[in-house]
Amino acid sequence: MPGGGVARRPLHFIVMADCSGSMKGEKMQALNYALRSMLPHLVAWERDQLQAQLLIRILRFATVPEWHVRDPRPVADLIAGWQNLEYVYQGRTNMGAAFREVAGALGPGELERRALRPAILLITDGLPTDPPGGFEAGLSELTNSAAGRASLRVAVAIGRDASSEPLNRFRSPEAPILVADSTDDIVDRLVAASIAVSRMSEEGANRETLAQTLMQPPAGPAPEHADDSIL
Repeated sequence: MPGGGVARRPLHFIVMADCSGSMKGEKMQALNYALRSMLPHLVAWERDQLQAQLLIRILRFATVPEWHVRDPRPVADLIAGWQNLEYVYQGRTNMGAAFREVAGALGPGELERRALRPAILLITDGLPTDPPGGFEAGLSELTNSAAGRASLRVAVAIGRDASSEPLNRFRSPEAPILVADSTDDIVDRLVAASIAVSRMSEEGANRETLAQTLMQPPAGPAPEHADDSIL
């Protein structure tokens, strides 16, 4: 209606990036390259929407989780001011505390009521190393919250050792675990995840098509930036 205006509804996209000690070197370089490659796809999706606005946060986790991008930011702003993630020397792959941090970010006081379905992307190269019960308690806190339970949860395993029962418990039932067997695969899997997240956030999206979207082969050749032998 003339003069009425349309409220923009934000899609909250949270990236949980493993920055433990095992990510040192080529893996971390490939992860940063993959994240930068993923962002333009999200910008393109937002540009095609009438009401939606995409806001992104990045949580780096190791022994202790730490926000790399704490406040929700437009993707275009993140591209303009991108800062690479860094691994934590001898950092452990603790996930429970990271899940609790994300649960807090999706709390009623943090998440706008009219927000679209939140999306969480977990990227890791190893099994969780939490103290006994830590993984379970953190995941329970995340999935027991209203926003966490409704969120689209996608896991990217860097190397098949990371594709495990814990990641199977984290992911949404309709989202398969994406396995990156090489560093080039990290880019392909993160781009596929970004496309799936955006498509599943569109009005009338069919959630049954999510697995097909995620498992589509990458378009075009893989970028020449990494050594496949490290995983």
